[in-house]
Amino acid sequence: MSPETPRYGGTLSYRLAADPVNFDSGINRQGGALNGLVYQQYMTYDWTRSLAAGGPTNFAPGPNSLDDLLAPQLAESWQMPEQGVWILKIRQGVHWQKPNSDAGRLMNGREMTTDDVVSSIKRLFGTGQSWMHLSQPAAMNAMTVEKTGPWEVSIKTPVDYLTSFYWVIQGGGYNRVYPPEVVAKYGDLGNWRNALGTGPYMLTDYVPASQLLYTRNPDYWEKDPIGPGKGNQLPYVDTMRELIIPDLSTASAALRSGKLDFMFGLTLDDGRRELKTNPKLEYLTYLIDTPTGFAMRQDKPNLPFNNIKVRQALMMATDLEAIKKSYYGGEAEIDVYPVNKNFTGSGYVPLSQMPESVQALYRYDPEKAKQLLKEAGYPTGFKATVIVQSAGSNVDEVAIYKDMWAKVGIELVLDVKETSIFTALNASRNFDNMIYRGISIGMPVIFYFSPIRGTSVNNPSFIDDPPGTDQVVETAFQEMNKNVLKNMPEFFRTFERLKPHLLEQAYVIPRPTPYSYSFWWPWVKNYKGQWSGFGYQRYHWIDQDLKKSMGY
Repeated sequence: MSPETPRYGGTLSYRLAADPVNFDSGINRQGGALNGLVYQQYMTYDWTRSLAAGGPTNFAPGPNSLDDLLAPQLAESWQMPEQGVWILKIRQGVHWQKPNSDAGRLMNGREMTTDDVVSSIKRLFGTGQSWMHLSQPAAMNAMTVEKTGPWEVSIKTPVDYLTSFYWVIQGGGYNRVYPPEVVAKYGDLGNWRNALGTGPYMLTDYVPASQLLYTRNPDYWEKDPIGPGKGNQLPYVDTMRELIIPDLSTASAALRSGKLDFMFGLTLDDGRRELKTNPKLEYLTYLIDTPTGFAMRQDKPNLPFNNIKVRQALMMATDLEAIKKSYYGGEAEIDVYPVNKNFTGSGYVPLSQMPESVQALYRYDPEKAKQLLKEAGYPTGFKATVIVQSAGSNVDEVAIYKDMWAKVGIELVLDVKETSIFTALNASRNFDNMIYRGISIGMPVIFYFSPIRGTSVNNPSFIDDPPGTDQVVETAFQEMNKNVLKNMPEFFRTFERLKPHLLEQAYVIPRPTPYSYSFWWPWVKNYKGQWSGFGYQRYHWIDQDLKKSMGY
């Protein structure tokens, strides 16, 4: 047997930094866990485009293009006879899992049907507390769904076509198919013991603050699509363990001892440290697609952030190059908003090609910042409060901006919140001045526009183009909407033309994005640093002989 021929068996262990928020994306406005492992979507991320399969996309931060999103899953295929109308052909021969539980006995491994799909969609889109209602309310409130054939579902989404494609047809990580009998009996799937889907693994045990344990679904429908194992029944690994390890030093020790097979999402400093302490590990560096930055309330005329000159002054009062060099040792990127270089060919134009008026905003110029503040009516500056999450390095990072902005008269007050309170404020956009948080870029901006338009949680700066203004953003959106999945080159060109306007408006104050690290042991095959949240674990396999030869 070739060393690269996939083999079955073994246990794959990796880290979760915290317990899941919940297990049902229909009951909580923060989403749900188990996507890709237990529950599945209509379309999924295309494994054949991954680095591990010889493709162009590392999938560590997420998809980089529309092509990355188009692998069929529970929908065998889809058509768009006209914009806003989608016809899904539902895959036959997919069966519900049969875990040893009351829910498992209730479903009894029956075949998933078109009626199940319609029922699940109507539940998620008709439930006001579901994540999709929070993130994409306009699209969700306008859509309809009906069964139009034995294995056919027709969905109409009269607004925001690409938003609808991503969240409804593709699935967006949240539009999963849930078992209707279990929902009917228990009301929801919030209890992990009732977790039951169509995926490659069954959740068989959960110990809070310890681990989630999964076992191989023997009735899983999918075959390996590519490589030496093409045509093999998936998944390969028998048991999956998600070990809940909040403390990074403890997690690193577990990785070095072989208790973890891989670990992704390490920060720059932690990644460097891991490289020094364990050179046998393989690794990937990558740029995340959710940079951190300052979002500002721009919807209130009485706040300074309503004035573009104030926002531009904040940019010029920030020494981004100094933060990149001194805080991140040069291993960071400044040009990360509204899209970063991961999206070259799909909407990205480098900062170096922007107009001089835009490039000037990225150069440290405190004197020009003071002049802009004076012109905006704040000659001596102003006081602002920023909501900051207590976890990680957030407080230290904001302190850097506090010191820089003080030099132009801006007094920044940190309102530090523990994680649960911060999360609630962030999800509801309930803050008065500023919030320091992840800023949606890349696919979220290009594909569903909510970070720069509308009332979504993804628009924390309350960006709007009201009637009576130039409506540059709205005009671009409508032009892109006309070309959705009909003329994608023109779609991306429209967005590229929009970038100078977005940067000149200084809608957010981005932080340089440091590179992140993923590590894995050489015995983990078909893995090149991908994030585990996509359900790629079904393609991984363990080289038990290599693991043993390395002393583990």
